[in-house]
Amino acid sequence: MAKKDTGKLNAKRIIPVMKKEFLHIVRDTRSLVIALLAPVILLVLYAYAVTFDITKIDLGVVDYDHSSLSREIADKFKASGYFEINKGCENSMAKCVQALRLNGIKMILVIPRNLFTDIKRGREVKLQVIGDGSDTNTVTIGLGYSQAIIAQVSENITLEAVRSRGFDAKSVPMIEPVPRVWYNPELKSTNYIVPGLAAIIMMLISALLTSLTIVREKEHNTYEQLVSTPLKPLELMIGKIVPYIILCLIDVAVIVAVGILWFHVPFRGSFIVLSVYTLLFLFCALGLGLIISAVAENQQVAVMGTALGTLLPSILLSGFVFPIASMPGIIQAISYVVPAKYYIVALRTIFLKAGTGFFTIWGEGMFLLIFGTIFITASAKSFKKTID
Repeated sequence: MAKKDTGKLNAKRIIPVMKKEFLHIVRDTRSLVIALLAPVILLVLYAYAVTFDITKIDLGVVDYDHSSLSREIADKFKASGYFEINKGCENSMAKCVQALRLNGIKMILVIPRNLFTDIKRGREVKLQVIGDGSDTNTVTIGLGYSQAIIAQVSENITLEAVRSRGFDAKSVPMIEPVPRVWYNPELKSTNYIVPGLAAIIMMLISALLTSLTIVREKEHNTYEQLVSTPLKPLELMIGKIVPYIILCLIDVAVIVAVGILWFHVPFRGSFIVLSVYTLLFLFCALGLGLIISAVAENQQVAVMGTALGTLLPSILLSGFVFPIASMPGIIQAISYVVPAKYYIVALRTIFLKAGTGFFTIWGEGMFLLIFGTIFITASAKSFKKTID
């Protein structure tokens, strides 16, 4: 008498699917090499290309005063290491404007006439700094640098005036900021870009790997065999996803090693905590790929759907580049369904903050678990046991 199916998952049905998927991965040498090398190559390329550390801003200087003070100000800009003074348009406003229009320089420093004389007479003097608004990010940072340099020059002038009047400069009351940055003291953008890139790259690669599994069965005419087996949809999805979890864990391990050894990103957290949150994230990414694979008609559609469903949201709505708090309310609400958002927070916290435990970032883990469960369940629901 045949045993009645109790509705529980059966490991004897799941294991053959896992073995079949493992064999497919091992036999497809080219795809295996791409799956293992692509994340590392993408990490290295984008880690060097994406940086918020701007150290060389092309600057044109127009000095109408030609005094020792004006030369000191220009030298301060040059010595700061943030600006590269363009000699071709030096002291010519017309040439500086032309260079700014043709993207030869990004900013212009205009030192007015009678600067030194007005300062000696105690008059207020204004320096003009012109920026190229078509490159907002560079100019915003450059204006911050220039304000700091000019403020330092102004402070020196004030102290010199105090000394010239016979007072002790040390007795002048001043408020001096003492900034201190924790976790990333040098404010190196690499330290938070590399963990962010790891999340985005793995979101794409993981979803891409599983997005081709079911649709490949359709194109190879083996989909009918799957439908005719006693496999339940959820058993099929679990059997399909486990081999790719192992493959993606290897990818993450290599990426972490490259980040630590090549880019010298500090790792202050726990590898155990990292592994757990990585599993939760892969649960989401691979589940999303299975949903796309179950509904796509061919591999081209699956690849396009994966790119649109993972890469763009992960870059734009995860907080990797743009702060979510600055976005409109409706966009902030949409960002809550982007798994990469939670994994990026987890990675940056685990990498840079010592003592990060499971409950330190429990909220991110909870969301990843919820979305992973939803994605796997939805992919199982999308798998039809009938042939149209």
